[in-house]
Amino acid sequence: MIIATILGVFGQSLAYFVDEHIANTNPPIYYLTIFTVISLLIYLITPLLAYLLMKVKKIDKSFTPIYIFGFGIIGICVSLWSVFVCAMWWG
Repeated sequence: MIIATILGVFGQSLAYFVDEHIANTNPPIYYLTIFTVISLLIYLITPLLAYLLMKVKKIDKSFTPIYIFGFGIIGICVSLWSVFVCAMWWG
């Protein structure tokens, strides 16, 4: 969740950082798109993992809906922001 949030919220800054300091081969828009897709995938996988952990009894069933609701609210907000920023970059 923390990595997905960092990639989603700070994807624009990370794209500029990667372009300037690590790999100057592609425009930063491609790095931002990669960070956005990774963030979205992590947010989609996290509730699934919480559900599977509940099924194998690794986490308590009473907290699972709270986890999934929390992941969903945070994931939707951050994902909407990162997709909006990525769409604005693409024009």
